[in-house]
Amino acid sequence: MKSEVKHLEDEQLANGVVIRFYDESRRVAGDRWQVTVRYDAVVSVPETFWSLVSGESELIEEIRAVLGTEIVLTNVNERNFISAEEKEVLIAEIISRTRKNIFGYLAAPDFPECYFKRRFKEAREEIERKKREARVPDNEDIEEPVDFSHLFSDVKKSE
Repeated sequence: MKSEVKHLEDEQLANGVVIRFYDESRRVAGDRWQVTVRYDAVVSVPETFWSLVSGESELIEEIRAVLGTEIVLTNVNERNFISAEEKEVLIAEIISRTRKNIFGYLAAPDFPECYFKRRFKEAREEIERKKREARVPDNEDIEEPVDFSHLFSDVKKSE
């Protein structure tokens, strides 16, 4: 069964981060549900963030294309085999607990900048890894033995 995504609410934090809550719950059997609550912490990427990073302009443009104007941190909370009667209460509890536990971290004044730097570093490493892989030769010109028995030279032949 495919779950239907239901937008629950948005909350704007003082540092500009927007938290979006979604209900992705689905019925699994009878009156039982797999309760899934996802939140996306959406961080806008202003031009000032790009002045914080250095590198080749071509590489920076590739990273800019990958990251775009918004970067998103996603978290999913899931509970299985929940009765239909408990579903809405559990969703409200998960949202409340998320506000209590994670909003302090997401609302920190330096969170958007730090998260941008982390995603920038990840994107740079991924792009550089792909470029390195593209430069590795196919090794088609290396001759390999047809017979692999040389790998088992320490194994005694049975008589």
